[in-house]
Amino acid sequence: MSSPIAARRRTVADRALIGVHRKASHHRRLEILAGTLAPLIDGRRPPGAGRLLDIGCGDLGLVRALAERLDGLDWQGADIHELPDELAGVEPWTHYRSFDGARLPFEDAAFDVGLFADVLHHVPAHQLEALVRDALRVCPVLVVKDHFEYGRWSRQCLRAMDVVGNRGYGVSVPERYFTKGGFGRLMDAVGARCAELRVGVELYGHLPVVRRVARADWQFVAVLERRDRAQ
Repeated sequence: MSSPIAARRRTVADRALIGVHRKASHHRRLEILAGTLAPLIDGRRPPGAGRLLDIGCGDLGLVRALAERLDGLDWQGADIHELPDELAGVEPWTHYRSFDGARLPFEDAAFDVGLFADVLHHVPAHQLEALVRDALRVCPVLVVKDHFEYGRWSRQCLRAMDVVGNRGYGVSVPERYFTKGGFGRLMDAVGARCAELRVGVELYGHLPVVRRVARADWQFVAVLERRDRAQ
């Protein structure tokens, strides 16, 4: 998720992109994602309790929306941006930790569930396996929301949506997105199994123009488990 503490110096164009995204989609998208992800997280935590780590948490909006739906949830956000001094000790940023993008600053199995929400496609290829492997060290279950591409058209449309949603915050726009085969190979490389895969999340039904272009099957949610845990 986009972070308000990234790219602190923004151009006029950056501010315009942020304004367009927030007005057109941001809050509605958070509501849809929270409603989609909450049941998956709820089924994989202790009843009425549990710890959730949102990796790449951005503005903490999604994890806070999840906490509102899941009573008793203890949550933490982690992202690559250093917290400015003026936000130290200020809610909700007391729940935030920065990290180097590869090694999470938490003990083994410190959380019940980890979350990557539209984060992994932004991770540089040389860091991707290390990050997911370390996330599985900290969180034996991971819930991943991301994109599947099916060729040039879907790829370029996804990139255009990423420009609107992320470039204003200084977040890089990827050249490519996951394919189903590529995502499966990542799971094999990190020693994970896909316990559940849901392809098709309708995020843009409220936007008349975008919904005619963006297909629901470009969005997916997967629940991953360490293979040694599943056996």
